Amino acid sequence: AFTAMSVVSGQYFLAQINKEMQMINMKLDDILKFLYGDKKAELIAEMSFVRYAYENYNSIMLHEPQRIATLTSLQQSRKIAMKDMEFYIYDLEYNISKKIDSFEKLKSRTRKCFQIKDCLKLSQQLFVMSSMMEVFFAQNQDKEYLSAIEKDIVTYIDKCDKRILTCFAALKGNIKYLKVWPLEKQKKYGIEKQINTLVDSLNNGEESDMRESVRLALYAHSKITEYYVDKNGSVYIAA
Repeated sequence: AFTAMSVVSGQYFLAQINKEMQMINMKLDDILKFLYGDKKAELIAEMSFVRYAYENYNSIMLHEPQRIATLTSLQQSRKIAMKDMEFYIYDLEYNISKKIDSFEKLKSRTRKCFQIKDCLKLSQQLFVMSSMMEVFFAQNQDKEYLSAIEKDIVTYIDKCDKRILTCFAALKGNIKYLKVWPLEKQKKYGIEKQINTLVDSLNNGEESDMRESVRLALYAHSKITEYYVDKNGSVYIAA
C-alpha cells in the first residue's frame, strides 16, 4: 500500500513539473523546425524516451527490472542534456560575437540566435525532467542526494537563463547603433521589440515557475500527504 501511495504521489508531482516543460511538450513537427546540426537526432531521441518514461511511469514502477533499466536510461538522458546545453551556450555566444554591419546580417543573425535559444531551452528542460524523473524512479529520499539534485538543476536553469540574457542584451546593444535605410527602420524596430520582450522576461528577477515546481516535488515525500480513495478504488492527493 505504501509503495502504491508513493507511485501515485510521484505521478502527481511529475505532472506538475511536466506542465512547465513547454518545449518538451511541443509537437514533434514544431520541434523539428528549430533543431539543427548533429544534436538534432540526439535530442529528439532522448526527448522521446523521457516522454515515454513519463507517460508509462505507473506501469514501469510496478516492474523492477524495467524500472532499473529506465532509471539507467534517464541518467544517460541527463548527461546528454548537460552536454547539449554546453554546446548551445557556446554556439549562442559565438554567433553573438560576430560583427553585424548590415540589416540583412541583422535579420539572419537574430533568426539564428532565437533558433539556438530554443534548442538551449529544450536541452535545459530535458535536463530538468530527466533529473526529476531519476529521483522518482529511484525512490531515493536521502536529504543530501535531494540537495545535490536541487543544486544541479537550479544551477543549470540559472546558467542557461543568464547566458541567454547576456547574449541577447549584447545583441540589443549592437542593433541600437546599426544604421539602416529609411525603409528598413520599421523592420529594425520589430526585431528590437522581439529581443526586448525576451530580455525583459529574463531580467524580471523573479523565481521561475519551473524552479518552484522542482523544489515542491523534490521534498514532497518529506511532508505529510493526504490521500483519498473513492468507491471505485481511484486514489487522489489532497491539493
